[in-house]
Amino acid sequence: MSRTTRVGGAAIHVAGALVAGAAALAIAIGAGCAKAPERLRPAETFTWVRQPIAFSPPSEQWYREGDNGGGMLGVRFILTGGGGQCISVLAYRMMADRDRSEALRGLVARGGSLPRRLFLDSLSLARPRTEDPISERESAMARELNAALDRAMEDYLSERTNFVSGDLEAALRIASAYEPTMEEVLPRVRLVPSRMQEPERWRIAYERDTTLAGLPAFASDDTLFTPERPLLYREVFWVVHGCAFKAVYQGTDENLKTFYRVVDSIRFPEVADAAAK
Repeated sequence: MSRTTRVGGAAIHVAGALVAGAAALAIAIGAGCAKAPERLRPAETFTWVRQPIAFSPPSEQWYREGDNGGGMLGVRFILTGGGGQCISVLAYRMMADRDRSEALRGLVARGGSLPRRLFLDSLSLARPRTEDPISERESAMARELNAALDRAMEDYLSERTNFVSGDLEAALRIASAYEPTMEEVLPRVRLVPSRMQEPERWRIAYERDTTLAGLPAFASDDTLFTPERPLLYREVFWVVHGCAFKAVYQGTDENLKTFYRVVDSIRFPEVADAAAK
């Protein structure tokens, strides 16, 4: 056992300095052990639908796979050794395909030069889907658009060629004037456990309207119960120029920050800007 041979304030001062030094060393060690934020990869632009989306993927710890199912097109990043943890960014391709503006632009541009059979086939392909409409607005647009295309076909078959171009331009204006909104799309895309194959595995916790990537969004904080462990399940939805997108996280709390860093990097560039890259 040691003892202090000096008395008075000097011995007390030395002891205090030793305690303070040990505390500072502990803080420094703790700071050194803290996990640094995961670096994201350089931003990439994806043109899955007519509205591009750009974002920075997570680091190389997350390997990439294409995701093409359920009417969606996108990419999934799976954490190596993460037991099923993944980050996905997707576009609702089948919903975007309901838009007929691009087909009508092609008809307006070259309709007069097309052979008869090709013109009639192109006119048929430009017709909107009428089954299972997203909303009453879309249903009304489809009826009006079909009426304009009926006039175009009637004028074409009657050889009133001077009227056909006007009919097609009217059809293009009708199609271009309609863009689905978040309010129309959300009931179709949000997570509803009763629609899932195993409803008991899903628990809805907290849903909210918010702003992410500088645009209005809808976010949902849920839980997925797997045989191994419960996992956080996060979804964020956007509708931009009539195109619907979502970002998804399935994993543990430890990697949730990486997901939100990917979400924070998301941008929706203008079509012309994306094409220039």
